[in-house]
Amino acid sequence: MLGNIRNFAIIAHVDHGKSTLADRLLELTGILKGTHDNQFLDRNPISRERGITIKLAPVRMSYEVSGPVGDFLPASARSSNVELRAVGSPSISTTRNSQNYILNLIDTPGHVDFSYEVDRTLSCVEGVVLLVDATRGIQAQTVSNAYKAIDKNLIIIPVVNKIDLPSAEVEKTKKSMVDFLGVSKNEIFEISAKSGDGVKELLETIITKIPPPTFHLSNLPIPSTSALIFDSYYDSHKGVIAFVRIFSGSIKKGQILKIGFAGENFIVNDVGIFDPELVSKDILDEGEIGYVVTNLKDIHKVRVGDSLLDIKSQKPLPGYKKVRPMVFASVFTVDPNDYINLKKALEKLYLNDSALEFSPIYSKALGAGFRVGFLGLLHADVVRERLEREYDLDLVLTPPQVEYEVRDGKYFEPIAKIFILTPSEYMSDIMKLCMDHRARFVTMDNISQVSLSYEVPLSELISDFFSELKSISAGFASLDWEFLKYEMVDADKLEILLNEEPIDEFSEIVAKDRSLDKARDLVVKLKGFIPKQQYEVKIQAKYKGKIIASERIPPFRKDVTAKLYGGDRTRKDKLLSKQKKGKKKMKMVGRVEIPKDAFFKLFKR
Repeated sequence: MLGNIRNFAIIAHVDHGKSTLADRLLELTGILKGTHDNQFLDRNPISRERGITIKLAPVRMSYEVSGPVGDFLPASARSSNVELRAVGSPSISTTRNSQNYILNLIDTPGHVDFSYEVDRTLSCVEGVVLLVDATRGIQAQTVSNAYKAIDKNLIIIPVVNKIDLPSAEVEKTKKSMVDFLGVSKNEIFEISAKSGDGVKELLETIITKIPPPTFHLSNLPIPSTSALIFDSYYDSHKGVIAFVRIFSGSIKKGQILKIGFAGENFIVNDVGIFDPELVSKDILDEGEIGYVVTNLKDIHKVRVGDSLLDIKSQKPLPGYKKVRPMVFASVFTVDPNDYINLKKALEKLYLNDSALEFSPIYSKALGAGFRVGFLGLLHADVVRERLEREYDLDLVLTPPQVEYEVRDGKYFEPIAKIFILTPSEYMSDIMKLCMDHRARFVTMDNISQVSLSYEVPLSELISDFFSELKSISAGFASLDWEFLKYEMVDADKLEILLNEEPIDEFSEIVAKDRSLDKARDLVVKLKGFIPKQQYEVKIQAKYKGKIIASERIPPFRKDVTAKLYGGDRTRKDKLLSKQKKGKKKMKMVGRVEIPKDAFFKLFKR
């Protein structure tokens, strides 16, 4: 049985056709019959509308091969530059008998926000299909995912997709893949996932080239039962359901297991496979991919990358790290009465999203709300859309910010390593863009495209960097990033004052190099958004104890001299002086009213 299992994943940049290829594979193996929704494994409507995979999806397929099946590592699968094979891969002898193969496919997210999930998924498989869009070529996430697969010694099957489109540049794309992977041209598959051309041959090559399951995570002694968690979700009746790959031993109902790093013991309520719905089985054996019902109520104890082990086992499987939110925003409801509904909605999302964090806050201007942590901008946008769509909430999100560490009164900011892939004609403009955003140059390569590597503060990356990159490169440049480290920076709190009263909603930690630009931008915008009052309004930006930017909104002026006709000048001056004293008194006792509309306009990006 173990020799007939093939565990593989499809990896690619966003919108290169992963989910469409998965549809064709499901049709070929009989999982899907007749009419069905496109991108079947993307159950979330937001995924389908945006054309991106947000949540990974496993499925178990069965496929019968008749005729000869040769070694799955022919000489053509090796190259002098990159050896595309798994550790400990055995050979199988050629046979002419029909054999039934179990194919466990994991359709992975393509966006950089979910790169850790992709990394853990690749630890659960022996091979990958590396998909590249023939109309767009190799892009940043393609390279990043390929490096992950190479580091884990996985078999890589290179595939060019969308060959049927008029704008497809098949030969150019294949040449780029030859240069990058070091494979020969005839090893690269040409397919159209939409029409199905070449997909059957690809499926049979997956069986031929990808080896059966092997334990390739480490050379440490393998515990009697060990399984890697690559995803999980919360069910209101069954508790947390963990998606796992069994590396050794087996898991069955009633067995007592522990979660490696969390240290939590539980009794297995059920096990099974993905068909793609959950289908119960008596036992999950070594090499299989399936689910385990834990009956635990807290998904944050069943994290991606952790291990399920015998209660006597000491060491979890390697590679685990706790995913931490990198981007933060405050979330408020337009209608204050919706606060309880927002809290309930966040709690429900929290049950199914181990990366989500939130805590209550209060704003004088916007009322009660929550400070929410996200993996990145896409994660934040998806959570916002789910809150508005699924729970019928009208929300205000403050601009995204990063979290600084403070040690001995000094600020440390998160630094990201970015990787940009671009045609050479946009290189100089992109390098200038990076310099303008406080980035430090690391490396540059020029094979088929220019690849640039920089270290850049995460606060710069989440502002307008990505949109500017797309703008100056006419959409051709692509970007991938990962958190690198915290680094000391000259920074402080930038406060916005309205008539010398600080407004917390606009305050944030800002690096000194960016403080003046940020301050001027905010005070000018606020001047346009805040309506005139009965008295003068001063808008000031305070940084390191000094006012570094200021604007003034003049008051309404009633013509108190309109009733005068003729007479002495002193009568007019007396009335104007009385009006001036009245406005000064109003300014001392009155508060500037900031309409919610001003927040909506300022926070809209």
